[in-house]
Amino acid sequence: MSENGEHSQTATLSEPTQSISDGVTDLTCVERCSELINQYRLGQNGKASTVLSIREILVDSPAVRSGRDINDALDVFIGMLDGIDSSKRTASEQAQQSEGRMPEEEAERENRGLRPSEERPVDVSKFPWMQRWTEALATLPSDIRETYEQLKNFAADPKSVVTNILSTPGCPPFPPSEWLNIVRWKYVDLGKVLDSAHTTELDPKKTHVIDDEIELALQVSKSSGGIKTSSDHNIAFSMYTEAIAFVFPQRRNEYIQYHTYLSWLFHAMEVRLHSRVIEFDRSVRNQVAMQRNLRLTNHSEFEHLRTTFLTSFGVGSNSTSSTSGSGGRTNRREGNSGRDDPCHKWNRGTCSKSDSECRFAHCCDRRGCRGAHRKSECPNKGTAK
Repeated sequence: MSENGEHSQTATLSEPTQSISDGVTDLTCVERCSELINQYRLGQNGKASTVLSIREILVDSPAVRSGRDINDALDVFIGMLDGIDSSKRTASEQAQQSEGRMPEEEAERENRGLRPSEERPVDVSKFPWMQRWTEALATLPSDIRETYEQLKNFAADPKSVVTNILSTPGCPPFPPSEWLNIVRWKYVDLGKVLDSAHTTELDPKKTHVIDDEIELALQVSKSSGGIKTSSDHNIAFSMYTEAIAFVFPQRRNEYIQYHTYLSWLFHAMEVRLHSRVIEFDRSVRNQVAMQRNLRLTNHSEFEHLRTTFLTSFGVGSNSTSSTSGSGGRTNRREGNSGRDDPCHKWNRGTCSKSDSECRFAHCCDRRGCRGAHRKSECPNKGTAK
């Protein structure tokens, strides 16, 4: 092929693997490349011939023919081959160490209840889902694939990652326990994030152990009881976005766009229904934490959650609660255990949970009332027995 022809194949490609999944022909190319990788894993082909064969397949793919860069996609598959080499090398080193171990050491290991198999690394190449994993990884957008690589690095010692973050000048203010959830890509509790924004008094019970030697004591005020209003959510989510962008800068725009989307939902719904938006956000972020191939802005993936929490006929925790004009009584969803019983703590002013979070109803606990007020404010004080 001429120089000009070769140059046309290496044109820029910002989303190389995303384009591979655009059509059936491109998906077939990915499957053929994955099969070559599997053959290399089984020792049927050499590495050089495998790389050349993969390149020939990618050159003929519609994505590359249309002017996309072949190198980014090729790097993904070469990385898979390198991973196979690394696994085999580690297994070989462990086997050599086991063979060179003295009988006395083996006896000591048996005395401690350890078996040789417990020292061997897991051979991930034998997992039945590895074929699917390699194909899925090759088709992920670049920002999500980069997140996977970062999380794999963080997983070696997430607590030391948090320690490094906290020791970095200019790191965003964020509770250490939730930093740990970020580097593990787990659900982040915005209620704890909001509480951390109101630190006033030192409470020795509010400590966070980062590793065996470091314990952080935070100056915290009394818990605010979680996210109750759109303002609470806006403050906490803004802090969350800054923390995410500090660790995963490639995801910053995604979180800003999602925050804007939630702001419009708050604006579109009555204030008394804002708790539904808060519950919807919790469910979306929980699903993204469990399915790492999703973005918060993949709105079509969360239509069932919109129905659950944002419609009058959904089964979400707040979806069927409504306020009537007679005494402010609230009709609760049937079958929600404990919700028909009044919250005595709320009546005393000591319940720290919102109405949607509490397992008991925030209503008057005077017999025969159940109005949307505390017992001390009940207009039926003189009539109830």
